[in-house]
Amino acid sequence: MTHPRPRRSSMVGRTYLDPGDRLSGPRTPPEPVTVVVGWGPGGGPRNVAVRRSDGRLQVVPFSRRLRLPPDAS
Repeated sequence: MTHPRPRRSSMVGRTYLDPGDRLSGPRTPPEPVTVVVGWGPGGGPRNVAVRRSDGRLQVVPFSRRLRLPPDAS
């Protein structure tokens, strides 16, 4: 079985807001996280590894979960 190779993309190093989900529970206000690496097939990333403010790393689905902060238009 081959694993997708992590690749550097334009989102690496950016800060996004994580509002949480049904499994991890909602976060009010959304927690800022920094993208460490993204991977996935085709035209865009499917999953990303993020670093939380307490230093933990977590893999989350990018397009369904992370949001741009209001000041990052």
